[in-house]
Amino acid sequence: MPLATIDLPSLGEILKDSPGWLDEAVDTAEASRIIGFPVCTLHTWRSRGEGPPFLKIGPRSVRYQRRTLFQWLAERQRRNTADDGGDHG
Repeated sequence: MPLATIDLPSLGEILKDSPGWLDEAVDTAEASRIIGFPVCTLHTWRSRGEGPPFLKIGPRSVRYQRRTLFQWLAERQRRNTADDGGDHG
């Protein structure tokens, strides 16, 4: 049985309709969906000073900008498993 095709808008289309979309701050649950890691992992990373940068709005309010999440993911893109991310020329 073939999978259904979902017609998703391109990033360009999203930004045309909502120019500030990338800079909107999202909650931890939405950040979790964007980067594909569980909410509890984001909590752990924050407490250890790891993971994507976040905004601390108040004593109990944390947000992530979409742009920052996408940049964080892009910085981890590799061509093979031996690639540690350093500049190899």
